[in-house]
Amino acid sequence: MDRKTYLSIWSVIFLVIVTVGLRLLFINSAFWYDEACSWFTAKQIFPFGIMDNLLNLDLQHTPLYFFILHFWMKIFGDSEIAIRSLSLLFGVVTVPLVFVLTKKLSNGLNAVFATCIASVAPLLVFFSVEARMYPIVLVWVLLSLISLANFEQKSDKKSLISLVIFNLLIPYTFVGGILYNITLMLSYSVYLIISKKDRLFTYLKAVGVELACLIPYFALIVYYAKMRSLFIIKHEGPFVFMHFVDAIRNLFGLAPVNNVYWPSVDPYVLTLGFTLLVVVPCVYFLYGFVQGLKKSNGFNKFLYVLLLLIVVEFLITAICQINVFTVRYFLYLLPPFIILSVIGLAEKISSTHMKIVVALYCIVAICTNINYAIRIPAYKILAFKSVKLEAVNLGLDNRDVIIMPFGADAPYYFRDDKSPKVLSFDFHKEVRNPYNKVYYDKSQQERILKGETHQVIYDAVFSNAGFSDSHFNFFINNVNRYVGKGRYVLIALYGSDADALVPIEDLRKSVTSVQDIKDRGLEIMLKKYLFDIRAYLDFDFELVKYGPKDNYTYLLMKKK
Repeated sequence: MDRKTYLSIWSVIFLVIVTVGLRLLFINSAFWYDEACSWFTAKQIFPFGIMDNLLNLDLQHTPLYFFILHFWMKIFGDSEIAIRSLSLLFGVVTVPLVFVLTKKLSNGLNAVFATCIASVAPLLVFFSVEARMYPIVLVWVLLSLISLANFEQKSDKKSLISLVIFNLLIPYTFVGGILYNITLMLSYSVYLIISKKDRLFTYLKAVGVELACLIPYFALIVYYAKMRSLFIIKHEGPFVFMHFVDAIRNLFGLAPVNNVYWPSVDPYVLTLGFTLLVVVPCVYFLYGFVQGLKKSNGFNKFLYVLLLLIVVEFLITAICQINVFTVRYFLYLLPPFIILSVIGLAEKISSTHMKIVVALYCIVAICTNINYAIRIPAYKILAFKSVKLEAVNLGLDNRDVIIMPFGADAPYYFRDDKSPKVLSFDFHKEVRNPYNKVYYDKSQQERILKGETHQVIYDAVFSNAGFSDSHFNFFINNVNRYVGKGRYVLIALYGSDADALVPIEDLRKSVTSVQDIKDRGLEIMLKKYLFDIRAYLDFDFELVKYGPKDNYTYLLMKKK
C-alpha cells in the first residue's frame, strides 16, 4: 500500500467519524409530522396493511422504505432514536460512497475534498437522520452512478446488472426518483449513440429489463394520479422563482432557512453574515459546476448534463403543479453536485486555494450544524410534540379525546394505551379525498364525481346542518358518546388554523358565489369544519379553557 492510498483510507475513516458525530446531534430531537407518518405507515401489518395505508390514505409514496422500516422497528423498537438510526446508517454510508465515486471520476485528492464537504454539508447532515426515505434513496443514486461509471470503464455485465438493481430501488423507495431513471435512460442512450455505439444494444437490453420491472411502479403512479385528480383541495401551490433561489441557498449555502421542508418566499437581507455564509459558498459551488461543465468531456461531461436535465425536469413538474420545488425532493442530487463542483473548481483554482476553501467550508459548516442542532429541537417540538406536552400538563388520559385538524393521522406521541384517544380524522388529508366515506355522504360523492365539487361545498356552507350526515354520525359516536361526564375534549389548532374558527354568519358573508369556493377552497372548508365540530361539541360540552400556547391554539371542552 503506497503512502497516498494509506492517507486516503485514514482520511475517509476520520471523516466517517466526523459524519457520525455531527449527525448524532440531531438524532434525538422530536419528530415532525412527516416522520410520524413514516412510523404510522411502517407499523401496519406487512405487506398488505402498509399497502392499504399507502393506497387509501397516503396516495403519494412507494412502499420500499416503509417495508424496510417495518422490520427495523420490529428489531430496534419505535423510539425516535431507534427509527432514525435506520436513516443514520444510510446517511453515514453516503460519505465513503462520495469518495469512491469521486475517485472514479477524478483523483484521490479531489475525492478527499468532496468527501470532506459531504461529511459536513448542513443539508446532508440534517436529513441524514430524517425518519424518511431521503437518506436511503441518496445511497441508491450514488451506487447507481458508481455502477454506471464501472460500466463506462469496463463494459461488463456485472456493472450493468448492479446498475439495473440500484436504479430499480430508487423509484420504489422514493416516488420522485423516477425522474432520475428516465433522464438517465434517455441521456445515456444518446451519449452512447454519439460516442460508443458498440455498447448501445447491450445497454438498451438492460433498459428493457428495468422498464419491465417498473411496470408495478407505473401502475401505482397511474392509480395515484387518478385518485388525486379528484382531490377537493390542491396541495401543491404555484411555483415562483424565489423557490428556485431558496433551493440553491439550502443546497449549497451554510445557513439553511429555518423551515427547510417547504419552499420559502421570505426576502433576503444582504448582510455581511448572509454574504459569507450563503452567497460565497453558493458562488463557489455554482462556479465550479459551470467550469466543470465547460472544461470536461466524455463521461464526466455527460454527468454534468444529466444533473442539469434532472433539475430542469423538477422545474417543469413544479411549474405544472405536479410537484413542489423543495430541496428534500431532490436531495439525492446534492452529493453528485458536490462531486462535480469540486472537480470543476479544482481545474480552475490552485491546490492551495482549494485546500483553504474546503477547510473554511468544513470549519464553518461544523459550527453551523452545532448551532442548528441547538435551535431545531424547539422548532420540531412546536411543530408536533407540543400537543402531547399540553395533554400531559392538563392531566388527560385514555378517557379523553384530542382533535387535531393537522396531524391526527399520525398520532405518534399518543401511541401508548394510556394516552388520550386521538380522533382518527386529519382534515388536511381526509377532506381532500372525496372517496372518504367519513366526511362525505354518498349523494355528495356522486355529485363530486360528476364535477359538481364546488357546488357541493357551497351548498354545505349554507345548509342548516353539518357538512354531511356521515361526519355528524362519526363525530357523535367517536367523541360525544365516548367521553364520560366530567372528562375532556382538547382541540389543538396548529399555527394559523386557529384563524379559521369563525361564526357561521361570518363565513357565509365571505362566500358570495361558487367562485369563492374555487378561489379559497381550503380556507372555506376548514372554517366550515371547525364550526361544525364546535357545534357538535356544544350539545354536550362546555368550554373551560381557550388560548394560544407555543405554536398551537387550544380549546379545552368539558363534558357536562
